[in-house]
Formats: sequence, C-alpha cells, structure tokens
Amino acid sequence: MTPNRAVFLDLNGTLVLPLKQETLNKMYIIPGANLAIQRLLAVGFVCPVVTIQARIEKGLFNEKDFHDWFKEFFGKHRVDVKGPYVCPHRFSNPCECKKPSPLLYERAAKDLNLNLSRSYVIGDSLEDIQAAIAFGGTGCLVRTGWAADSRIVEAARSTAHFIGPSIAEAVDWIIARNEPVNEFNVVKHANTRLAVVNLRRFDGSL
Repeated sequence: MTPNRAVFLDLNGTLVLPLKQETLNKMYIIPGANLAIQRLLAVGFVCPVVTIQARIEKGLFNEKDFHDWFKEFFGKHRVDVKGPYVCPHRFSNPCECKKPSPLLYERAAKDLNLNLSRSYVIGDSLEDIQAAIAFGGTGCLVRTGWAADSRIVEAARSTAHFIGPSIAEAVDWIIARNEPVNEFNVVKHANTRLAVVNLRRFDGSL
C-alpha cells in the first residue's frame, strides 16, 4: 500500500485557544481552523494531531479525559483528525516524546502508514518546526499562538518553509504546492511563492 501524505497539526495555538487551559471545556476552535482541516482532508491528506498537554502531569485533567474531550470536540466540528498523539509531561520534565522529538510523529506514521518525507507540520512554536526537520518533513509556522511573539518568528525564520497568520494561509500554501502542474497552476504557484516571500519579509506587521 502506498504511504499516505500527512499534515501534522499542533493543537493549542494552532487549532484551539487558549494556549494554557485550566479546564478542557475552556478550549474553543480558532475561527476557520475546522474549514482548513476539511480542505486538507478533501485533497487526500491525513491529519494527525500531535500535542503537548503538560496539564495532565500537573493533575488538572487526566489522559482519558483529554482523549474523550478530543473525540467529542472534533466530532462536533465534523473533522476526521487522527490521534491525538500526546506528550503528557511538564515542559521542565525531560522525556522522549516532547517536541521537537520525532517520536510521536514516527508513531503516527507507523499507525497510519504515512510517508514522513512528504509530510508537513503546522504549528505555532519553534519546536513544531524543529520536529518537522527531525523527521524529514516541511514545517509551517502560524501566528495564532506562541508565534504571535515576533521573537519566536525570528528564531524560526531560517528553518520554517512557511510563516503566515493562521492555519488557513498555511493550508493554501500546502495545497498549492501539491496541485498538478498546468498553465493555470503555474501562475498560482508563482503568486503563492511571492506571498510566502512577502510573509517572511513583512510578517512582523501581521
């Protein structure tokens, strides 16, 4: 069976807010994120969610509660995301599964028959971009979460293949890169590359 292409999705700051929730029922979808995922699914990408949930180890909720919430939340939004693949550890606690380790991405690849070298990561942190590099994929940084801080953008600039305001623009870019090449799409690809250059040059004002 031919391996699938994937777009790995971060959770907090990429698909949902707030960045640090005290309870699971406080989380809400970032406007347009569900529609962006639906577009990826429609063109054949598998969309696993890889997330650090340090509040599990802190005792604010447990891993079963989180998995139950995840299933209900994304079911309500009608998007078939896979996982979640969860690191439950505090940021200060060294572990094998915390981003930018590729462990959870490799686990998803095995579970879902994914071709990591043809896959992408969309996330809002430098660690998301570093994880993409670690497994040989392509990293896209969005500014709806931690990367609203321009210092994170600057830190990721040399390694992120795309920097943009939200998941919607990242999905535009990914789909454009994967469309069949014809005369119409050559123009679209050229315009997309120009947009990415401009985002990288001027994203401090986004």
